[in-house]
Amino acid sequence: MVIDDAHDDDTTRMTLTEHLDELRVRLWRSVLAIVTGMIISFVYWRDLMHFVLAPFKEAAALVGAEGAIHVPDPADGFLQVIKLCFLTGLVFVAPFVLWQLWGFIAAGLYDREKRYVRLFFPVSLVLFVLGLVTAYMLLIPFGMRFLIGWNEALEVKSWFSLKAYLSMCLTMVFGMGLVFQLPLVMLFLQATSIVSRATFIKGWRVAVVLSFVLGMILTDPSPITQIAMAIPVVGLYFLGIWGGQFVGENAATFRWWKAWPLVIALAVFSAMLFYADRINDWAADAFGVPQAPPADGAPEVPGGTGSPTATPPKDVPPKGEPPK
Repeated sequence: MVIDDAHDDDTTRMTLTEHLDELRVRLWRSVLAIVTGMIISFVYWRDLMHFVLAPFKEAAALVGAEGAIHVPDPADGFLQVIKLCFLTGLVFVAPFVLWQLWGFIAAGLYDREKRYVRLFFPVSLVLFVLGLVTAYMLLIPFGMRFLIGWNEALEVKSWFSLKAYLSMCLTMVFGMGLVFQLPLVMLFLQATSIVSRATFIKGWRVAVVLSFVLGMILTDPSPITQIAMAIPVVGLYFLGIWGGQFVGENAATFRWWKAWPLVIALAVFSAMLFYADRINDWAADAFGVPQAPPADGAPEVPGGTGSPTATPPKDVPPKGEPPK
């Protein structure tokens, strides 16, 4: 006996006119949300610019370099602030915009398909945010320290244009946010039997090579940044393979003790973020990036912690008192 699953789903369909009206309403809502997010971001543009320029300033201080972010054109500073505020507002209202998009698409889906989207939607947002955090805390500081240090080794000043700096940072940030969607894409392909789990397992070597190629495309030329991006991509690929056993035909039953790869991945990711500064120091030493010289006139205190303030000897009387 053949069972028609279509009777278990909501087969109600909207007319073409209703679809167009629904699309128009949701587009206006999305545009209004983006404009609102941009206006709010523009109110705090000084804080946003300080936040974006912080990795460059910290890297220059660690290397001991004299450099600055400059604007070659009179209007470039204002235009780049507008660009930054637009993208920042878009990121903040992205959940609402994506929800509007989902609401429009949901009208053409069955209930079974809607359940998959409801599950993947929040996970996708979390992964996107993790990608943004990874790029800001790992990729950009690593790349800035390497590039500025390399310029110091060449005895040239690091004068980066604001446009080039923002473009590089935004490419890494949004590129990493999209790359973190890799496990969900792999799960979707395996759940729909477009690509089998065995195919992903067989092609893991190619995936590792492509991860480093992707790092070369989406990051700056520094090898530190490229490696720092390729490693999470490889980990996400293997997480997609691990999750593939629980979707599609002949899916295994999920049990909490089978989630140990996910726990390990979260632990490694948390450790990378927590020890980001130490990892950056180690990477800089490994690639020979120059370090900031010690401050002039700061005497070393024997047995101390390097504080420039030293305790005067006991046999020297305080100023203004006669010797005993």
